[in-house]
This record gives sequence, structure tokens and C-alpha cells, in this order.
Amino acid sequence: MRFDARMVSLATYFAIVLFNAYTLILYFNQQLTLYIHPRYILFTAAFNALSLVACSVGFVLTAWRMGSTTTVPDRVAWRPSITILVAGFVLVAAYSLPARTLTSGTADQRSDNFNNDTQLQSSSDTTANTTLALFEVDTTQLSIADWVSAFNMKTSASFYEGKKVDVVGFVFHPKGTPQDIFYVSRFRITCCSVDAQPLGVPVYSPGWQEEFEEDSWVHVKGSFAQTDEDIAEPAIIDPQSIEPTDQPANPYVT
Repeated sequence: MRFDARMVSLATYFAIVLFNAYTLILYFNQQLTLYIHPRYILFTAAFNALSLVACSVGFVLTAWRMGSTTTVPDRVAWRPSITILVAGFVLVAAYSLPARTLTSGTADQRSDNFNNDTQLQSSSDTTANTTLALFEVDTTQLSIADWVSAFNMKTSASFYEGKKVDVVGFVFHPKGTPQDIFYVSRFRITCCSVDAQPLGVPVYSPGWQEEFEEDSWVHVKGSFAQTDEDIAEPAIIDPQSIEPTDQPANPYVT
């Protein structure tokens, strides 16, 4: 099949404009944090705004030239490549599906990296020391990422026993985890959702399945206790309260 080369250009401009517009919609709806690190939000929005203007101008100029010429246009062979098909699928999915955060399904797919200390050790020594320093002040200030980082620095259960915890995350039950335990979890992102790593802190709560579904967001308060359960973490949360809560505006930790 052969197409006017300018028609192919129009289609390309149009696809890019749709993508730019969708990204800016996410930005104005404060949903870009579902996909990228907060530090890149303004850059991504500015880049897509410039691209939207440039491609819109390109689309208009190409359409005007097509309408004002009487010469026979060059024609090129066109085959739907994998790239074009994937781009089309992504655009259709983007406009038809609601924006949402990563879920326990993604965490299961990335279970090899769950609480993986290899990535967490990339944090600076200053961050690590700050985390440990908070143990001497108020441990309820620690996030899920802080606790997981601490687990990889201090593996003695007695170090955590009695320390208070106050965290918000989604309910995640990794495969092989004892039935009386779930993890209050978040994803940690470095750049975007593609590199997101699942993190979680274990909570001992027999019968939790009757009260909470996986992926539901909960606010957990309690303190750490030693445990004989078959888990990798040195201690487990003995909850004082587990309350349903709304997903935060920024569902990821950094």
C-alpha cells in the first residue's frame, strides 16, 4: 500500500499532539506523579507543551501545503511497523483507561526486587545516617522506605522491638507469605514507574483478608515486635490500629 508522504507526516504530527495533550492533562489533573518522579514533573510538562506547539504548527503547515498544491505528491510505501502499532495501542489505552497507580500485581511481577537492598544501598550515607538518627527522636516520622532501609542496615530484632511506627501504604500479600501477615507497601521510584521497586513493612494481623482487600490503602499504627514467622525482615508490626484511608496524592516514595 502506498500513501502520500505528507499524509504520513500528518498522522505522525497528530499522534505526537495526542500524546502531548494527554501528558498535559495528567499534569493539570495532578496525576503525573502516578508515572514519574516529582523532580521531573515541571521538565516533562514544559517539554510536552513545547512539543505540542511545534507539532501543531507542523500539522497546520503540512495540511496547508497539501491544500494549496496541484502537483502530484510523492508517494511512499507504508507498512504498519511494530513501533507504530505499539504507539497506537498506547494512545488508545491512555485515552480509554483511567490513570492509576501501580498495584500489587506489579509488585508480584517484581517480587525479586521486593525490599531488595541492592537498590536501597544506592542511597547516600547521609540519608542512611539521618534514618538511624530518627530512631533516637521519633520513629513515627519514618516512612516505609526508611524502615526498609533500616532493615538492611540493622538486622537485629531487638533493635526494633517496641519502636513505634506510623505508616500509610497499600495492602500487599507476596506469594509465600504466611497467611496472618500482609505488607503495608509503597513503590519507590527513581525516574518513572518503569523503574519502580516495591517496598513493604510486615504487619501481623490474623484475619486481615476479611477486612481489607489487596491494593486497598491503609493507615497502620503500632510498634515493632520480634517474630517467629517465616519472613525476611527482622521484626514485624504489632498493630494498634489499621484504618482504611484514601490513596495519597503522591503514592510513591523516593
